[in-house]
Amino acid sequence: MADLRAIRAELIGVVAAPHCLCCRSPLARSPAGPAICGRCLRQIELAPGFPLRADAIDGGFAPLAYEGVGRQLVAALKFMRLTAVAGLAAAVIAGRAPPAWLRATIVPVPAAPLRARVRGFDPAREIAAALAGETGCAIDPLLRRGDRSRQRGRGRRARIAAPPAVAASGPAPARVLLVDDVVTTGATLDACARALRSAGASDVRAVAVAAVPPR
Repeated sequence: MADLRAIRAELIGVVAAPHCLCCRSPLARSPAGPAICGRCLRQIELAPGFPLRADAIDGGFAPLAYEGVGRQLVAALKFMRLTAVAGLAAAVIAGRAPPAWLRATIVPVPAAPLRARVRGFDPAREIAAALAGETGCAIDPLLRRGDRSRQRGRGRRARIAAPPAVAASGPAPARVLLVDDVVTTGATLDACARALRSAGASDVRAVAVAAVPPR
């Protein structure tokens, strides 16, 4: 089966050269894994990563800053609908997050209902599903957002002053790993963590593929 996939990738590369998932530059040949150029791959490998901040979480981590290659990856998933990015993001998170965090139930951060309907998919949920497949952890999309607004385009003060309305649809497991695509102020993470704790969670960690570095 692996040989057939490799042959198929070679044939696709001959017919239509793939493009890097991050910078969209054309690749010389079809890669066997995620389509990413050497320059972007080096940036991902050299990124130091940093903690996520939110009052209600017990710890958080993002491998990439929301700039450069990190911003390009998020944009490719959210706005270009390149769902293959979810698998790459999950692999990066699984390889860089503290191993103990990956022994928990994975809960995706829910998108604003209107944005999810417009896009036709939820980026955080795509990453969470890929991370569940990468780690073997269970996934439980039990969080719901009741607000109709979106965080994108709002200033830092507005996001913190009026966080999204998030509630759990049922009991939460004791150990939870929240998964998001990008974190800016941490207001949404905080709202999600509080909802999970109200539903019974006692240990809530969070990961995202990219985040705005803390001041």
